[in-house]
Amino acid sequence: MKIAIHDRQDLQRLPKDTTELHLVRPVSWKELETAFKKRKQISHISLSKSCFNRLSRNAKNVLKEHHIGIVFETRRGRPIGIALERMLNVIELRKDFQPFRDIEENTGIPKSTAHYLVKYAVREKIKKGKDTVYLK
Repeated sequence: MKIAIHDRQDLQRLPKDTTELHLVRPVSWKELETAFKKRKQISHISLSKSCFNRLSRNAKNVLKEHHIGIVFETRRGRPIGIALERMLNVIELRKDFQPFRDIEENTGIPKSTAHYLVKYAVREKIKKGKDTVYLK
């Protein structure tokens, strides 16, 4: 699972199935050190070039010491705050030719949001609790 990391996020509470990290903002080298010691399965991170330029020299050294690969990528936009199960439910109801007003009544998701979910059904990132999870 790929998790987005902010500068104010506690890296001690990363989920156990975390295999990749995406740095949204630069993180201190101490927090990176504890994250890589706790989660040995993390092999590479992704971040934007501007975030990499703002990383401290010590943080870059921690990445080298732990042989962490760096992938430059930009992930724009806000993640969808609706649970994946609810999204799939909306899409399935629409496949059954249910009108958006009925979908709104059944699921509690506004009809404009339901329309958006159906129209742009391909998702890159969603919210899982307080964490942002990247889907592949």
